[in-house]
Amino acid sequence: MLAQPPISNVQSLLFPAFPSLQAMQQMALQFQLGESQWWPQELLETHQFRQLGQLLAHAQQTVPFYRDLFAAGDISLPETIDRSFLETLPVVHRSDLQLDPAQFLSTAPPKEHGPVAFAMTSGSTGRPIRFGRSAATQALWGAFALRDLLWHPRDWSGKLCTIRWFHRGVAEAPDGISHPSWGGITDQLFKSGPSAVLNVNSTLEDQMAWLQREKPDFIVSYASNLQALTAYAARHGLVLPRLRELRTVGETVTPEARRRLSEAWQVEIVDCYSCEESGYLALQCPDHDHYHIQGESVIVEILDDNDRPCPVGVVGRIVLTNLNNFVTPLIRYEIGDYGELAEACPCGRGLPVLKRVHGRTRNRLILPSGENIFPNFGDHGQITALTGVPLYQFQFLQHSLERLEVKLVMERPLDSREQAKVAEVMLRNVGHSFEVVFSFPAEIPRGPNGKFEEFKCLIGS
Repeated sequence: MLAQPPISNVQSLLFPAFPSLQAMQQMALQFQLGESQWWPQELLETHQFRQLGQLLAHAQQTVPFYRDLFAAGDISLPETIDRSFLETLPVVHRSDLQLDPAQFLSTAPPKEHGPVAFAMTSGSTGRPIRFGRSAATQALWGAFALRDLLWHPRDWSGKLCTIRWFHRGVAEAPDGISHPSWGGITDQLFKSGPSAVLNVNSTLEDQMAWLQREKPDFIVSYASNLQALTAYAARHGLVLPRLRELRTVGETVTPEARRRLSEAWQVEIVDCYSCEESGYLALQCPDHDHYHIQGESVIVEILDDNDRPCPVGVVGRIVLTNLNNFVTPLIRYEIGDYGELAEACPCGRGLPVLKRVHGRTRNRLILPSGENIFPNFGDHGQITALTGVPLYQFQFLQHSLERLEVKLVMERPLDSREQAKVAEVMLRNVGHSFEVVFSFPAEIPRGPNGKFEEFKCLIGS
């Protein structure tokens, strides 16, 4: 529901408004998305696979990687594309795109899709990927960003503060960068309040001081950073009285993290799941904590290690097919994340439901037997309860099949007896015995992209 009329591009005609051409395009897309979100799954899939047929034909004819892949596998496109045919296609791995990005570029992207722009991302792997996208793809990316804003209505006049990764020297403390509006897609359509951004490389002290000066109504940041800010604010008795919502991006948000943030700040937590290569993959349901896959733009599969579909409730590899990028088509592309599907949502939307994103491949613990699992080491509160020592941050690293390192940023280092208690509970949670070594750094730095992972398997890295 629109909280206000859009900005009118015709003087003196404010309501109903006459938006600009670009804004009208976005409103037309929102009208379609507003209808298709309620379609039954069968109708949604009908249109998904019609669109997939267009993409597959284009990829086979103009994209060297897929032309060679289909020829090598003697794959011919049937007249009607359906899920069973999609599941016969080989899974494409991130390493394929990293190895030779040029092979994924179309030699003849459709001119009617508009100008082509190129981008690059290293994700959380540190290995850059270059890809292209058209103006049409960018417009759809904006449409799903706007859908997210409309699903979770906000007072547009409020102040938005964002703490994210930027290169050194950009949006640094103490001032960050201020803007007169929220920017992005909102500026095309609506009047909004001011916004400000700060580099996440800033210290917690500088971040909290900045937030107290800026007085935000809404904060966008990584879940790990918001948790660290929560702990810092609690230690120093600091509050943000105007805060109404926390928006988490870029990292896995566990149920425990969601609960802890909600209780600490007494606000709603809204998350989304996206990637640079494909845009918005899933948005949090307006009525529940799980996510709706953005089926108008992407087909998401959850596959086991043998590339078979996982049933609802079973964790598997996330494989996506972007339906609208004809510049760098990504068809059955394994992004490197693990997720879990859920049953249809009680809200009534027919969009598929992603119960949870569990993390990346390197967030899985490798057991001596060769099995790998997503580990449960406990949480901040459990370690503090065991030792009586406030815990500010932790990270677990697997160095070998026998050895785990526990990094704890605490009020003081733990003695040997306290370390033994933490190790005992941690290994009981995991269900396997490892050698556990402890370290107590003053802080744990973030990765090169500003994100933070509480567990990383370093075997083979």
